Amino acid sequence: MRQLTVTSFLCALMVISGCKDAPRDNPLDPGSPQYTNTASVKGRVLLLNQNSGIVSASISSLQDSVSVSSDADGNYSFNNLTVGAQTLVCTKENFVPDTQQIILQSRTTKEVLFELNGAPFVLNQNILTRKIDQYYPSAQYFVDVTASVSDPNGITDVASVWFSVDTLLFPMNYSMSTKQFQITIYKYDLPTNTIQWLVNKPLRIRSKDSSNAVNLSTPFYVSRIIENTATPTYPTINTTTSQKDTTGSTPLFQWSPPDVTFNYTYTLTLSFVLSDNVVWTSAKVNSYSLQLQYPADSSGLTLSPGNYIWTISVVDDFGNYSRSKEAPFVVK
Repeated sequence: MRQLTVTSFLCALMVISGCKDAPRDNPLDPGSPQYTNTASVKGRVLLLNQNSGIVSASISSLQDSVSVSSDADGNYSFNNLTVGAQTLVCTKENFVPDTQQIILQSRTTKEVLFELNGAPFVLNQNILTRKIDQYYPSAQYFVDVTASVSDPNGITDVASVWFSVDTLLFPMNYSMSTKQFQITIYKYDLPTNTIQWLVNKPLRIRSKDSSNAVNLSTPFYVSRIIENTATPTYPTINTTTSQKDTTGSTPLFQWSPPDVTFNYTYTLTLSFVLSDNVVWTSAKVNSYSLQLQYPADSSGLTLSPGNYIWTISVVDDFGNYSRSKEAPFVVK
């Protein structure tokens, strides 16, 4: 008698059972309804050149039109992606996008790492207007622009910062003392030779990092240009006789108020002519005051004999100011 093979036995069994198909529930069997011809991707999103994860970055598959977000450690994962060529794009606001081209094999998981370069960004920005009244040749006008700039890759990654208005770009310098970028722009640096040209224009800070990622800040504006200022009345010089007032070592400074309608305070500044050094400053003097006795506190300071000049500035709530002409006098 011929011995039955396993295959013959199975066929005979199928005949006996009515020739029904055997169930195909193996997920690895292409004929199984549970079979899926897909692949997975997992990985991490890091800061460029740093092992620091980026949270809430968006990773997208262009072929499957699906996206996931990175977690607090920068980890992410995809499931059920189409097998074959895939383009994955990683993005986050204020970061340069990173794109990866990959090939996915069926029912495998591929690890894909993204490294994002963060563009610089502005923490705060400000422009303050200045008017310095003087006898000759005419009043001086300029603006002080400051900006605090940071970078996800660290402040050392910031390569350059500019103040931008219309098509003009002014390079800003970093101050170690204030930890800010700053620049002073005079009226003759601007079209029409006036700082009034800046009024109502959108002003921006443009920054670039060492990888050439560029960011442009939200616009900011000139708040006010103060034309009027207070006028020193004593001690000062008699413009008719050219004689300087003479005082004691604790002079009483007096002035007339400016013709303005906004809130403001005064700042008095006293300098010694021989050295041109500021020897005393009193800021935030109430706008209702029209005089102030040196040294304005209980320090007991007195002025040495010699030639001095003093000025008074009107300072608004934003920090814009208009400074008076210098008033010379003599301490005996």
